[in-house]
Amino acid sequence: MHDIDLSRLRSRLLRWGVAPRHVRRTVAELKDHFDDLVEQGLSDGADRLTACEDARAMLGNLDDIANAVRAQPELRSWAFRYPRVAAVIYPLTFLAMLPAAPVFIGYAHAGYIARWLACLLLSGLVTASMFLVLQLAITLS
Repeated sequence: MHDIDLSRLRSRLLRWGVAPRHVRRTVAELKDHFDDLVEQGLSDGADRLTACEDARAMLGNLDDIANAVRAQPELRSWAFRYPRVAAVIYPLTFLAMLPAAPVFIGYAHAGYIARWLACLLLSGLVTASMFLVLQLAITLS
């Protein structure tokens, strides 16, 4: 294991409510810093394994870094900073997008959308014809 694994840090920060853009930036900066430390160790004459171990030691404990990021409330996403607003906005947004869901999901499958629309039109015609027959039966009786 020569490289540093930042996936646990990434998932922990996201779970704690840090905004995804800040998580991406933090992970990218840590990865770049780790790579720089490894390159510095390699240029000093160490082998790859020793350079990676030294870089991990110089970088510090990832739990401490995660706790330091978590302690900054300005890095949290708006949904975690304003949970009551998010509890209203998210359901309304999903409700507004619900009628468009077949189009978004089936965008790459135009044939499915065409069949869906044809079935929708056919069911509307059948329903309208049934109402027409019922109206005529009521009127003529």
